[in-house]
Amino acid sequence: MNEFIAHSQASKNALNMATLASTLPVAVLIFGEIGVGKKALANIIASDATHYDALDFQEMLHENSIKLEDFDVLILSDIDKVNNIKQFIEKLEKNNIKLIATATQEKESFSEKFAVRIDLSPLSQRKEDLVVLSDSYLEEANQLFDTDVKIDNIKLDFSKNSITLKESIYRGVIFDSITNDQIAILLESFLLKQMDERSEYKELLEIFEIPLIKASRTKYKSQLQMAGALNINRNTLRKKINQYGLEE
Repeated sequence: MNEFIAHSQASKNALNMATLASTLPVAVLIFGEIGVGKKALANIIASDATHYDALDFQEMLHENSIKLEDFDVLILSDIDKVNNIKQFIEKLEKNNIKLIATATQEKESFSEKFAVRIDLSPLSQRKEDLVVLSDSYLEEANQLFDTDVKIDNIKLDFSKNSITLKESIYRGVIFDSITNDQIAILLESFLLKQMDERSEYKELLEIFEIPLIKASRTKYKSQLQMAGALNINRNTLRKKINQYGLEE
């Protein structure tokens, strides 16, 4: 999804600033963690602008494969990774280029070069956006895999904002709808690759035993219940737990 989601107050404020900045001939810096929507917001400010990775653009300038005279507006991502950043921005200013830049964090070494600075907070602080984005990704995944998985059946991961959120939803949809035969095919392919590095039965067995122990512990809580459900000796179970470092 390339659309900027603005249902939380923080996102609405950022969108208002971006909309205003789109009418002004000033440089704009959008900063925040990865996956918070920096590029989508930049596109609102200058929807027709060419978008480059800042380091790539700097390299192309150095190689004379592009000319600054060809640009009126530029969107550059990860500008905080550019070498000699002040001089680089000043070079763009001299050519009257309107710069919209993104960065993972605002730094005093270059932020003063931007008249407008927009701080995008992580999704964990934008709950309304998180809900809308989750529903959108879930709808995409359900359509793609012809499923009807509910959001309550998925463990969401937004540690890296929209990036891990989308991954966790797609993974959850696949896991919820996959059949035993499909799991067997995936395991066979996975084990085939693993055999290039390790081929002993005991080493490969842990691929099955570790998740089995974790799943049974989540479901049955006590080791006595786990051993009974798995139909193995309790001492054997305890030995496996110690062997794999799964002590609570």
